[in-house]
Amino acid sequence: MKCIVIDDERIAREGLNQFIQEFDFLENMGSFSNAYLALEKLKTETIDLIFLDIQMPFLNGLEFAKMITDKPSMIIFTTAYSEFALKGYKVNSVDYLLKPIFFDDFQASVFKAKKMYDLMLQQEHIMKPLFFKENGVLVKVHLTQILYIQSMQNYIEIYLENRKRVIVHYTLKNILNQLPKDFFLQIHKSYIVNTKYITQIDGLTLYLKDINLPIARNRKEGLLRIFLSK
Repeated sequence: MKCIVIDDERIAREGLNQFIQEFDFLENMGSFSNAYLALEKLKTETIDLIFLDIQMPFLNGLEFAKMITDKPSMIIFTTAYSEFALKGYKVNSVDYLLKPIFFDDFQASVFKAKKMYDLMLQQEHIMKPLFFKENGVLVKVHLTQILYIQSMQNYIEIYLENRKRVIVHYTLKNILNQLPKDFFLQIHKSYIVNTKYITQIDGLTLYLKDINLPIARNRKEGLLRIFLSK
């Protein structure tokens, strides 16, 4: 996994860099004294894991995390202030390490991130792309990019992560039979969702990042079991 360290304290950066060297599956792509420098790195390089301090000048870690929600990077927050823990988890961090950071705690967080990373790779392997005809043109759809699918009578609208959509002559039942059941779930007579993008369930409303969709009452229990197991 390619990783970077972002911390305004030199000693903290050096300590994390030393810990990283102990793991063969971690590749250190650099350390940064402020978050703006790291943003430039993310423009040219795909980073799998970020060790991110919260209290930093110019741009703090929480603000930085919100700015990179379109990136596939996992985040482990590193900070001396425990009161930031809840806010950290609200931006989908993998873990939260409280300074001073001990190796055993670091190791546990790294293994947690590695498990999530391996699951994502497995998902990408399972989810082979599908091909659809849209207006007579053959369109390739990568399943990992699908946020949700909406039924429109004899058509379906496939909404992708990049905000694009594909409209094809298909039924919701037929498309569901072609999707891996471990990752796609029908939550309503009109909607199928990619479970990896679910961020929140509130009553009979499901959230995929900033998108909200209705949940059928008879499907909520099964949905909660899957959501809590992720």
